[in-house]
Amino acid sequence: MKKLAAGFVLIIVVSFAGYAQDTRQQVNLVNNWQWPVSSDGITYIPVCWENPQGYSTETQWVKRAIESTWESVANIDFYGWEQCSSSNRGIRILIADEWPKSYMGTVLDGRPNGMLLNFSFENWGQTCQRTKESCIESIAVHEFGHGLGLAHEQDRPDSPCHEKQDLSLKVVSLTRYDPYSVMNYCNETWNNGGKLSQDDIAGIQIVYGKKKVIPTGEFAVMDELGEEQVSEHVYMDLANSGGTTRQEFQISLSQKQQSKSWNFFGTGKYCYKIWSYTMYSDGIERRGYGEGCYTLEEGKKYSLALKASWNQGGYFNLILE
Repeated sequence: MKKLAAGFVLIIVVSFAGYAQDTRQQVNLVNNWQWPVSSDGITYIPVCWENPQGYSTETQWVKRAIESTWESVANIDFYGWEQCSSSNRGIRILIADEWPKSYMGTVLDGRPNGMLLNFSFENWGQTCQRTKESCIESIAVHEFGHGLGLAHEQDRPDSPCHEKQDLSLKVVSLTRYDPYSVMNYCNETWNNGGKLSQDDIAGIQIVYGKKKVIPTGEFAVMDELGEEQVSEHVYMDLANSGGTTRQEFQISLSQKQQSKSWNFFGTGKYCYKIWSYTMYSDGIERRGYGEGCYTLEEGKKYSLALKASWNQGGYFNLILE
């Protein structure tokens, strides 16, 4: 370093059958169908697999489909995705060669085998064997809709389509009738190809809120070889309450300058620590240390340089400016 110069039907289910997409067995009154929101405005829902052995690829297809649909448009965070233990809460998924089905909303919370997904299609849905990936993904999007508390679009009273309609459900419709909903059996495209319609998106955002996009900020630091310096090795940590990220600089006579950058999300206090090991032309290595904090604003870009001043204690004081 240089020295310093001086449609959705929100079918809000008030009363519904235990399983959706399967033949309903009995109607239960459930008032607290919606998953609770946390203090940061996000609804966190744990997910686990009852029997994932041998299905690492298929489970990733499901996770990817949910992240690119429901989770990408609403303030929802499905997390975990590990194998279930006896104490796991949230959505517990059983893999079985049966008709896919799911309980609705928080009725799922901690319920063993609360959601069932099919990955083999030998006994049910044999036509999916030719297009397993797309079938698995589109079915998962539909079933996770139930998991979020949504019933079938055709079950609303104003539906013009009566295919498999269940008018015993008491639902609240938040959008107009949506023939393209991923939750609609009457959709000409099965499960809408696993894609959310515009009204699916509008409806889920009414319930769980629109996904907040946090602008990415950038914190860039440049290190440059100074006079009589031959090489320099620098470690720098940047930390906030969410954790610490380290970057490493290595410069020499063949590459006298190097920049590193950190991405950060959200306004807040970010603190750095820097350690330097600098070789001089006299063959002596001199070390340095510095630390400090900045309040960074979300979405902004910062560009700083590493500077040093010699300390009588025999090392460099490192700062950013």
